[in-house]
Order: sequence, then C-alpha cells, then structure tokens
Amino acid sequence: MRGLGIMVQNREKSLIFVVDDEEIIASTIAAILRLKGYDANAFTCSSEALETSRSVSPDLLISDVMMPLLSGAELAQQIQASHPQCRVLLFTGQWDRADAEIAACEYGLVYQLMPKPVHPKELLRKVREMLTTAQRAPTSGEERAHLRTIENMKETIAAVQADIAITTARKRSVRSRAEHHSQE
Repeated sequence: MRGLGIMVQNREKSLIFVVDDEEIIASTIAAILRLKGYDANAFTCSSEALETSRSVSPDLLISDVMMPLLSGAELAQQIQASHPQCRVLLFTGQWDRADAEIAACEYGLVYQLMPKPVHPKELLRKVREMLTTAQRAPTSGEERAHLRTIENMKETIAAVQADIAITTARKRSVRSRAEHHSQE
C-alpha cells in the first residue's frame, strides 16, 4: 500500500513519518499531527517509508516496533544511516520494554520508546519534546561499547530471571508431588 496522506515539502514545519501496518493507526496519528501543524505522512509499509526517505529527509520517524518485512528498529536504523538528524519514536502494543530496547541497541539507534495505545495528548507532548531537544548519537567507540555492555547486562539479567523462574517452578512441583504422595 502506498503512503497515506500528501507529502508536503514545506520545511518550515517538521516532517514526520508515521509507520504502522494497521492503516487506521497510521492515518489517525498522522491526522492528529497535521491538525497540530506538523507535516505528517502515514505509511502502512515500512519499505515505502524507507523509499520515500531517499527523496526527503524526515525530522521524526514514529514507527511500530513489530512490522512485517522490515521491523521498526530496522527501518529506523536505515533511515538514521542516511539522515542522522532524524529522531525516532518507537511504539508497540506488545510491550516488553527490555526486548525493544535490546533490539534497538543492536541497530545502534538513538530513540524513544512508548507503549501503544497512546493518548493523543501524550503523543503530542512526546513529539514536541523530541523535536525541540537536541539529539546526539553515540559516536565514540567507548559510547558504543557502553551500549553493548548495557545490552549484555540486560541479557544476563533476563537469563538469570528465567533460571530463577524455572528453579522455583521445579521446587513447587517437587513439593506438590511430595505432599500428594504423603496424603496417599
């Protein structure tokens, strides 16, 4: 499906790409942003947003994390590679912040993350904040190494939590069987 809405080249306004595979979500968010004075273009296909970014540089990308073909993080990484000033707001209905953050770190993104559904007032507040705050990508090897360390720590914590959950479940099972046998 082609991008929804009309691409306006008036750079007096911030240009925002809204990408969600659900047309109603993409078009509604873009309409809300246009009502507040932004140039917003809705896409239901991440590859079309990427193609459009080759001819025009968005100031902000708002994308669902879970997208067919090209995820929101992959799309953001590719757009930021050619437009490093583009800010990224990822949102997801399947809220697992740690997973989304780890995925975004893998792509070296500078981004913000929000759960969806999101109230229009909260979305507009976040958009204003992101467009008025300076963005700086990690540029040094030390900063990238720090991000990798954080990613590794999150993975280790997740693994330990999984081990604890499995061990706890096994102990409960053993106790339950022991109690069951003692009652016989």
